[in-house]
Amino acid sequence: MRLLLVTPRSSEKKPPIGLKIPQLALHILASLTPPDIELTVIDEQIYDIDFNKNYDLAGISIMTANAPRGYRIAQRLKEKGTKIIFGGIHASVLPDEALKYGDSVVIGEAEGIWQKVIEDFKNSQLQKVYRPGPFDLSRSPLPRRDLNLEPVIFGYKWPGFFTTRGCPYNCEFCSVSDIFGRKIRHLPVVNVIKDIENAKSKIFLNLDDNVVGNPKYAKELFQALAPLKIEWGGQSTINIASDKELLKLCYKSGCRGLFIGVESISKKGSAGFKKTLKTIEENLDAVKKIQDVGILFHPSFVFGLDDDTKEIFEDTLDFLGKAHITTATFNILTPYPKTRLYLRLKNEGRLITEDWSKYNHSTVVFKPKNMTVDELIEGYYLLKKEFYSVSNICKRICRLSEIPHFGLVQFFYAVFNNIGGRQITPESAQNNYITEA
Repeated sequence: MRLLLVTPRSSEKKPPIGLKIPQLALHILASLTPPDIELTVIDEQIYDIDFNKNYDLAGISIMTANAPRGYRIAQRLKEKGTKIIFGGIHASVLPDEALKYGDSVVIGEAEGIWQKVIEDFKNSQLQKVYRPGPFDLSRSPLPRRDLNLEPVIFGYKWPGFFTTRGCPYNCEFCSVSDIFGRKIRHLPVVNVIKDIENAKSKIFLNLDDNVVGNPKYAKELFQALAPLKIEWGGQSTINIASDKELLKLCYKSGCRGLFIGVESISKKGSAGFKKTLKTIEENLDAVKKIQDVGILFHPSFVFGLDDDTKEIFEDTLDFLGKAHITTATFNILTPYPKTRLYLRLKNEGRLITEDWSKYNHSTVVFKPKNMTVDELIEGYYLLKKEFYSVSNICKRICRLSEIPHFGLVQFFYAVFNNIGGRQITPESAQNNYITEA
């Protein structure tokens, strides 16, 4: 039996230079695949699929933005007789859509059901839908680390690792809690350590939605990571700044950068996010506390909230300057399918398109409340043009030395994030530009 596991890229071409996020789901499913199966694993961010080869079964993991690409891959494979099973968050929320292009769908977490899927296929009993439910992470297999799927930057591998699933926050625009639950589940710390040791690297990306979601577990994890002498970056909520012990342990564990969803610096805009602080002063103080211990603060902003006006872009740039921010992520509000935001905007008649390839955080796919579509997209790109100007990038990179214990990981991350940010411009995104007309 010949099995192909694929994570599609979002476009027909490989993504431009920048920091590529490692995909861990394929490593985990590969570890659960019986050794008698001829297995090929492809992360399309890194490798191309050889469509000249024949496969009996293909598992394709899709998110919303890469779903159209995943469907095209499925169609090409099916022409050669390959059976297709879809998984991933998009297939989990829209299984009927995925089944139009495939033979089967796994809804939710596949670990507990993958070996049955393989057996069912071998016995010609593949089911249309598998609903395994939440998986007990204490039984989670160690990911296979021999697949060479890790992004490589300046000769350094950047493997991903995870420690938790689930999120207690139920943000209107997010589907994480719907798929993985609102209760945080933990991988045993000893398993995390073993996986990191197997990866044979000194630089990592933590793939948790919030690595400090359970402070007690996080402190145990950080204490166990410290002796490994690794450096890593991950995601957190800004509330980590209020726990001095947790913050210090986080740095001592090797953390050198945190991606933090500030979402909006508007008081009204941030009011809908329980995980964010409510005033600019509180946010500035949190940024300082985090960077003072030696952790790069990487904020993420969302534009197009119902309370946003044209002034939000200039206000955000002002905040970034005051906070001495080196890297940042800017997103246009994206109503992912079946989220409360999507359902609300659809009910209000404000969705412009359901072409999932446009659901990429840089395209306006809905009608904003206090701006026109053109005002939102133009304000977004003008902000990025200013933030990612060559002179401003150079100033920010030079300012990295202000962060205590500044190191190599922070430098690499800052350089690649800023270079990658410069490549998304109005000119390069013409195919994604949508107008209300």
